[in-house]
Formats: sequence, structure tokens, C-alpha cells
Amino acid sequence: MNPESKYRVFVSYSHQDTKLVDRISMILVENGLSPMLDKSLSSGHGFTNQIKNFIAHAHVFMPVITKESSSRGWVHQEIGYAMALNIPVLPVSNGQMPGAMIQELQAVRWEEGKYWRRINKPKLDLKVFDSLVRCAQLESQALFECAQYQEERTTMMVAYAKKVLELGAHGHVRQKGGLSSFHIPDKPITHPDWDARYGPLKPGDYRCRLQREERLALEEHARRSGCSLIIKPSLTYSRYGEAARKTRLTELLAFLESMPDHLVRVAVSERMPTSGNITMVGNWFLAESVSAAIGGGYQQTIFTRHAPSIQAKIELFDRELTELLKVQPGRLEKSRKYAIDVIAKVLKSFKKNSSRIKN
Repeated sequence: MNPESKYRVFVSYSHQDTKLVDRISMILVENGLSPMLDKSLSSGHGFTNQIKNFIAHAHVFMPVITKESSSRGWVHQEIGYAMALNIPVLPVSNGQMPGAMIQELQAVRWEEGKYWRRINKPKLDLKVFDSLVRCAQLESQALFECAQYQEERTTMMVAYAKKVLELGAHGHVRQKGGLSSFHIPDKPITHPDWDARYGPLKPGDYRCRLQREERLALEEHARRSGCSLIIKPSLTYSRYGEAARKTRLTELLAFLESMPDHLVRVAVSERMPTSGNITMVGNWFLAESVSAAIGGGYQQTIFTRHAPSIQAKIELFDRELTELLKVQPGRLEKSRKYAIDVIAKVLKSFKKNSSRIKN
């Protein structure tokens, strides 16, 4: 099963319940789910930022309620944090029924004995988790952060991408809008490409440095898990001049040429509006900009790590990409090659225009 299609289940537990948690995790894996465990920290060593990062990226939060865990204050902190983020909560109780803020939730009753596996496996079936995730999508429970301006957007994009890497994970990069982040130079900001990219309107070293970090962070994910892009090569960037357009297309071309076919899907959409942009890294986080000016950067960008909502957005993106590829020469199997040919054709037109001017 594709790791992206698996629901992540963060299991909160006491270190005294390790044997029970190992059994629960075994069943989750057998049922096609991905348990998230941080054994060095979540086993009773406090409520840290790392734990918050795990919980925030989970599809479902699963507190294991026992006599031991119920007496620990950090368990209730984790439960409260998950509920504040509107992450579906599915308690598993073993002898001790949930109390306090989750007492109204229906808990899965764990049963021990010789046939523990056969008895408990149906209780943690994939359908149970699918129902929880679908309900979270329908109720629009996602919490968002908003970046008002380009610099804030880029800073947050880098931070979100790195937080996923800190978990030891990476995700497939989906982007729709303009030429994607892969037309940003990956070279040091002292390289001439940065001057050419902006012409006489270079925004300053700070913004360039941030943009380079965005390119490198997203590329780290794409190199490992691939990328799906919906791009518009006909953008002129007339505000910055012809050299800016050439530099941006050349950078994107070099990226596509360096990637293997099986890691890239590219759809060329000349009808795509340029007023917005969406970026998703796996089902780990989403960034969607609702306003933009060509060459002026994206503004009013909302970010979320609410996995159930991101799952729905991925399905919409993939359907749109599939429809575009159906009518594109080369379709899926050769979509990278087709995009390369389109960009190369545009770049070739620069050379022709240059020759005409000289003549």
C-alpha cells in the first residue's frame, strides 16, 4: 500500500503499558494503518514540542487508557492538545474507562486472553478509522495559520517542510500554480541567475535567501517521494524582463531533466489562472494562496497540518491532474518528457528572437 494512503495513528501511552501498545501497533499495521510512536519521549517524559509535532500530523489520535496512564497528567495534556486541533480521537481502554474530557467518546474496549488478536483486530479495522477521518473532512474542522505576505509564506513553507523531515518522514510534493517552486534557483544568492531572475527589481538578499530555502526544502521531499506539478510555461514575467523568464524556465527545465520518470507527473495547463497557488507535501501539510501577482509573489496563504482535510484536497488535485493528462500528448508515462519539450520550445524561441534582433 502507498504510504501516503495510510492513515497515521498517534498512539499515546504510558511506558508501563509497552506490551499492550506493541500488540495494538501490530494490529494497526496488519489493518493497513501507520502507528506513530515516539518511545523515547511519549512514554512518560513530558509533553514536548516533538510530541506536539507528532500529534499535529496525525489523522487519528489514540490514547491508550489504563490505570497507569490515567494517573499521568501528560496523557490528559496530549488528549487536550489533539482535541484542540480537531483531530479525531479514538481511545482504547484496558480495564480503565476514559474520563475527564473524553468520557463522552466511545472507546474501544481491549480484551486480553488467549485469542486477544482475533477478538481485537475487528475493533481496530480500517473502516473504523476511515469513518473518523471522513467525518472530520465533512465537518470542516481544520485549523489554519495564515501568512499575509510573501516572506511570511516562504518562511512558513520551509518550517512546515522541515518539521516533516524532523519526524523522519517525507512526502510527495504536489503543486499547482505558475512554474512551481522548482523554478527558484538552488544556487547561492550571489550567483548571476538571481540578478537575471528579477532584473532591475531584485527584492534583496533576505527574500532571495528565503526562496532558496523553500526550493531546497521541497526538493528534498521531491527527490525522495516524487512530485506532481500543474504548471503554466507561457507566463511572461514581463515585469522583470525577458531574461527573468528565460532564467526561470531554464531552472525548471534543469530540475525536470534531473528527475527520473517514475518520480514526476507534470501537466501543462495554459488555462490555469495565476491568481492562486496550492502546495501539498504528502498528506503532511497544505499551503494554499488565494491571491498573487505574476512575479510579485503569493499573498494571503493559509497553512494546515490537519491530515483529514488534506486527504480530501489530495483527491481533488489528483483528479484534476488525471483529467489534464488524459488530453496531454504523452499522458502519464511521458508527462515529464512532454513538459521538457514544451519548455525547451519556449527557450528556443528566445534564441530565434535574439538572432532576428542581431540581423
